[in-house]
Amino acid sequence: MRNGYLQGIVGVLLTLVLGSCVGAPNSAGSQRQKISESVDLQQILIMPQPPEIIAEDRSDIAKIKQRLERLNPNALAARQGARLIDANALPWLAGSTEGRGFLANPPGRVLVRGTPASFCPIALTESGPGSAAELASRALSTCIAESEPGCGCQVIALGSILMVPREEVAYATGISARIRARSLGLDGFLVAEETPDGVILLRDVSGIVGKIVRGVDEAVTLTFANASQPFTGEARGVGFRRGRLAERVYATDSSGNRVSLLIGFEPDELAQFAGAWLAWPPDA
Repeated sequence: MRNGYLQGIVGVLLTLVLGSCVGAPNSAGSQRQKISESVDLQQILIMPQPPEIIAEDRSDIAKIKQRLERLNPNALAARQGARLIDANALPWLAGSTEGRGFLANPPGRVLVRGTPASFCPIALTESGPGSAAELASRALSTCIAESEPGCGCQVIALGSILMVPREEVAYATGISARIRARSLGLDGFLVAEETPDGVILLRDVSGIVGKIVRGVDEAVTLTFANASQPFTGEARGVGFRRGRLAERVYATDSSGNRVSLLIGFEPDELAQFAGAWLAWPPDA
């Protein structure tokens, strides 16, 4: 039963992804990110085993600052296997909202992300005047202050240096979405795709069926092709999967009709938890 459920998810996602690639009648083209020239021209230093910079809590930050003050970029560049690559060869940096925000800043910049990433849905960039150590300290302090208990924060990139192994900045272009919106006749799987301006497009085999626009904090507005009014609610970030933020979305329209939406979760997670997660939470 479980294997059949997983195979069904994979089959639906494959069909949707292929359909969005070849195009369908009445559908928009793929919204896969177009990398700007300013990003394309940037180069990032990568290495097989970069120094791991993780703050488990605020008490770690002073020691991390001291460590970063001793960090020698030339020594990192001289490590065996270290090399420069184009920024657009690092999918999460070039493709995600968080990564593109980092690359849009001048070299005085640091990108941090919650850890473990699968349960800590935060990523932010600190830039401006100050040394790399000072910027990292500020970024880690902000990250920890905004994270849930039990989450630490890790430096992902510093200036033009990737501070994690390359495989940790993978990024899925089309991701799974499980929707339940009975008033719209929707109860199944979609593909969610992010546009360059952060809008999430929801596709089925016929094309775009809806979109999600983010507001302040966790607020979202959902519109659907077959709905006469928008749905408003919140997106609850859970953590990152393959570089994409997994979220649980709950929204209602002015008539009280509900939409529950799970975005970015892996098939095995959906097989186990979709029923419970799609149920309307008491605090929504």
